[in-house]
Amino acid sequence: MINRQRHNISGFEGNGTECREWSDLPVNVLDVIAARLDALDQIYFRAVCKNWGQTRRFPVNKTLPWLLEHCWGFDENVYSVCSFHRPSANPSHVPYSKIEREEFKVLHGAAICASKFGWLLLQKSSLSFFYNPYTKSIIKLPDLNLSFNRTTFSSVPTSPDCFCFAIQSSKNDHRIYLSICHPGDREWSTLILDGFRRAVEDVVYSNGTFYCVFTRGALGAFRVADQHWSLLTNRKPIARALFQSRAHMVASNGELWLVCPSKGFEVFRFDWSVMTWVQANTLGSQALFLGCTSLSVSAEGETSGFAERIYYRYGIYSYCYSMETKQRCRCTLYPRDANGGTERVWIQPPEI
Repeated sequence: MINRQRHNISGFEGNGTECREWSDLPVNVLDVIAARLDALDQIYFRAVCKNWGQTRRFPVNKTLPWLLEHCWGFDENVYSVCSFHRPSANPSHVPYSKIEREEFKVLHGAAICASKFGWLLLQKSSLSFFYNPYTKSIIKLPDLNLSFNRTTFSSVPTSPDCFCFAIQSSKNDHRIYLSICHPGDREWSTLILDGFRRAVEDVVYSNGTFYCVFTRGALGAFRVADQHWSLLTNRKPIARALFQSRAHMVASNGELWLVCPSKGFEVFRFDWSVMTWVQANTLGSQALFLGCTSLSVSAEGETSGFAERIYYRYGIYSYCYSMETKQRCRCTLYPRDANGGTERVWIQPPEI
């Protein structure tokens, strides 16, 4: 875009002022503009112009998750409403998405079970489907006649190597049900195994294997390639009763982390050399975000201030727990829950 008008120093049309493109704005002017934007708004700022995107004066981080609010509505049609909160010191800006689909008449009321790669996995009774709130795409999965406890998926649902995995296990049943399928399959493949009357706490995917953690930290592994199940630990690897509420497992760079909420947080890292959980006093250069699907975020460079912290939702607020101080504080990067009845999950931001 070119400024067609020419002005002299007095503000009147003159004959000596040079036309300049917006892309050639001085760097100090770009700095002033960028300073008024939060880190993720700068993604859009850089995307406007090639020259702006190449400047190094305002680095952009695209790893911090957004907070998604999801709810169902019903008038003459059933619709899904998603609000996206980007992390900001002033988290009032909310991109908004509303979609009406014929399929939602059946799926109305489905709950979010997993959130990865910008996709949501929702489930209602025996029905389950993928939903991308950015592109408004829907991918249906075959019916599964099990009330599974935890579920996740391995990769982007549109990729040929995506697997969906569901597990059902409880303290009232000595059996474990493992189900797996590809998007596009006509049915799930289900294995019924001998269990140990233990509730499944969480499930993650890493390097070709789905890992399932149970009460007291028992860790099982389901290898996709040959559909082999094994118990990696004994049945009570963590002696103390730390599982007062749901424990969260996070896969990060080949490591498995287990976070047990208690008065604060007890954190464990899986030690592959001795095949058991060991207590961890540090997270290293990462931050953990706990939710229906928990994730790790690198905390180096421009995100170094997030290191050694655990972010989570409780009640209507977001909180941050410091591994260094063992204290929690309210996280002001994400807004309070102003609308009751909505589901709130972490979601990875869209690619620009």
